[in-house]
Amino acid sequence: MSVRNTLQTYLPVMRPSEAEVTRWLLCDLGIVAEKTLRDVAAACHSSDTTVVRACRAAGFDGFQDLKYHVLRELTGGAAIKPTRLVEHGYDSDISASVSASNGTLDKAARLIRGASRVALVGVGASYGIALVLTDILFTLRKQALPLRDAQTLGFALTPPVKGLVLVAISHSGGSQFPLSAVLEAKAAGVKSIGITNEPGSELGRAVNVLLPTQTVERPAGSFAIAPRICQLAVLDQLLARVQRGDPQKKKTGQRNNTH
Repeated sequence: MSVRNTLQTYLPVMRPSEAEVTRWLLCDLGIVAEKTLRDVAAACHSSDTTVVRACRAAGFDGFQDLKYHVLRELTGGAAIKPTRLVEHGYDSDISASVSASNGTLDKAARLIRGASRVALVGVGASYGIALVLTDILFTLRKQALPLRDAQTLGFALTPPVKGLVLVAISHSGGSQFPLSAVLEAKAAGVKSIGITNEPGSELGRAVNVLLPTQTVERPAGSFAIAPRICQLAVLDQLLARVQRGDPQKKKTGQRNNTH
């Protein structure tokens, strides 16, 4: 199957933003061979992340993998084999999620380390992830409170709120309770950390620190386990950094010891 046919095959199951990028690529696949990821994203008025997700939604490992197959076709190589979308492991999703959140993990870890209390919000399966995080935070001697409704949120935000940090988990970024919790926390002067697969969502824009995941949803729908595995992978990286301590303070301490 050719690259063009592969993209067209998976186009109907893509998200709107991914489908828009894919339709643009189908108009001129040659640009993939000639341009960088950033150039392609700028040309189709999108983000690097969305272009990568579009590539992965079509079964490629990412932009470089798509480029490789395009180049093979342009140089007379054998036609590509169809890449599996559903029947594959979670390695690429996990790797992409950890990579996407890497730039903000230290900032989120500093918020958790400096907190005396951590409130956690999620709906459905994301609430299950919040409960897992609650248990782990208790082992780190952090007071943790999972929130399920407006009443428990009101309790958590009752003054004084000093030392409180909110963690909001929503795969879609569109769940109303996590979003309202973040907005109420902001109004109360409480900082928040968000974990979502949609950085451009209202939740993604509202939180103080965003930890994005990069899960390509399977046709099975929202009950797929991949989003939860990626959320846990990002949280695992976050908690590891919480335990390691602040690298900036360690560097400062080492410099002071040399004087």
